[in-house]
Amino acid sequence: MLEIALGIIIFTFIVIALVFVIIGAKSQLVASGDVEILINDEKKIHVPVGGKLLTALADHGLFVPSACGGGGTCAQCKVKINSGGGEILPTELGHITKREAAEGERLSCQV
Repeated sequence: MLEIALGIIIFTFIVIALVFVIIGAKSQLVASGDVEILINDEKKIHVPVGGKLLTALADHGLFVPSACGGGGTCAQCKVKINSGGGEILPTELGHITKREAAEGERLSCQV
């Protein structure tokens, strides 16, 4: 009986320790907080980090055409990103030329 109780206690301790390791790693490695988006030098919106620009704009009443629903296949949701946004993704390469990419054009469903 003692072996079973001891096994349960040790197993529980290991699981709790792993949970704390994961929570600590997440807080250090995953971006969190809000991002400020300035639209047409007029309107500022604050959205949580990690979402798609297409969704963030729609949540604030700014609807960008997207026939594919954000799948990155129709290229109707092209927008110009002045700063931030990261590197262009492979899903965008078929829809955005090198010149457009240099000018900051991206697919809002992929940013």
